[in-house]
Amino acid sequence: MVGGGTPDTTVPSLWNGDIQWFTPTEVGHQKYVSKSARTITQLGLQKSSAKKLPAGSILLSSRATIGECSIAQRECTTNQGFQNLIPKNDTNNEFLYYLAQTKKHHFIKYASGSTFLEISNSEIRKTKCTVPGTEEQTQIAAFLSALDDRISVQNKIIEDLKVLKKELCAKLFGSPLCGRIIAIEQVADIYGGYAFNSKAYVNKGKYKIVTIGNVTGDKYISGNYNTIDRLPNNIQKPQVLSKGDILVSLTGNVGRISIVDGDEYLLNQRVAKLGIEDDLTKEYIYQYLSNSSFEKDMINAGQGAAQKNIKNQDILSYCIRFPTDQTALENIDKLLSLYDMRITSEKAILSNLILQKSYYLRAMFI
Repeated sequence: MVGGGTPDTTVPSLWNGDIQWFTPTEVGHQKYVSKSARTITQLGLQKSSAKKLPAGSILLSSRATIGECSIAQRECTTNQGFQNLIPKNDTNNEFLYYLAQTKKHHFIKYASGSTFLEISNSEIRKTKCTVPGTEEQTQIAAFLSALDDRISVQNKIIEDLKVLKKELCAKLFGSPLCGRIIAIEQVADIYGGYAFNSKAYVNKGKYKIVTIGNVTGDKYISGNYNTIDRLPNNIQKPQVLSKGDILVSLTGNVGRISIVDGDEYLLNQRVAKLGIEDDLTKEYIYQYLSNSSFEKDMINAGQGAAQKNIKNQDILSYCIRFPTDQTALENIDKLLSLYDMRITSEKAILSNLILQKSYYLRAMFI
C-alpha cells in the first residue's frame, strides 16, 4: 500500500512535467486510467510525498469519494487522497480491482474525521478478505472484465445515439421548417415552486417533492425524493405536477431541464414549471431547450458569485426558433421522440448489465 502527495502549487517548476498525477475525482468512472488532468515534474516528485506507482496498480481513493478505484495503465503518482494497492506476485491485479470494489461500504463504515471522512492506511491493511488461488483469480477477473467490456460498449451506444440526436436537432432547428423566431413567453407561462416545511416530511409519503437535485438534465426527473402524506392547504394548482410537465432549475445548475415522468409529484421552490397546454408544443419546447445552447445561455445570464441564480423572466424572454406550421411541428416531435425511445431502451439495457455486475460481485467474493 502506497499513499500520495502534492507538490507546492505555488512553485511552477514542480508542475507540468511528464509524470501523471491523479486526484480522487479522476478515478472510479472507468476501469483503466492513463492520463491525468495535471502532471508533475521529477523535481515535484522529489519535493513531495508523492510516490511512483507501477503500471497495473489499483488507485484507491481514501477520502472524499471513499472506495472509488481504477487501474493505472502506466506508471503514475497520486495526491494524498489515496491509499494505492500494488498487487504482489501471486495476486491478479484485475481481481484485486474487483475485490476493492466489494469493500467500498466497509471502507466508508470505518472512515473517520471531523472536516471530511477518510479511511486510514492501517484500516485498509487490516480489512479481512478471502482470496482464492491464482488460477481462480484469473478466471473471476476475466469473467467480470468481459462484463465490464459489455458495459463500456453499451455506454458507447448511448453516447453515439445522443451525438446523432444532437446533430439532427441542429439541422432541424436551423432549417426553414423552424422559421419563426419567438420568445418562450409567447407559448408558455411559468410557475414557481412551493416552500415546503421539512418538518412535514415523512418516510414513503404519497407525494414526492421535486427539487433542483431531481432536475438532472436527463429527459426525466430522477433521484431521491422527500415525501409528504397530504397537500398543504395553501399550495397552488400549478405546483401539483402532472406527467409531461417541463421543469427548469433556477439555481445551482441553472438551465437544466427535465420532464415529470408521472403523477403525484409536487414542485419545490428554486425549480420552475413551464405551463404549456398543447402536448405537441410542450414536446417541441423540451427538445429545443435541451438540445440547444439554452443551459449555457442561462449560466451566462445567472447572477451570484457563490451560486448562480436565474429569474423567471430570463426563461420567458429567451428566443427560440419555432415550426412554421402544425405539420412540421408534428413531424419534428415524432422524429426526436423516436430517438428518445431508443436511448431510453438502451439505458434500460445498461441498467440491467450494471445490476448483473453487482450481483456477480456479491456472489463471487466472500
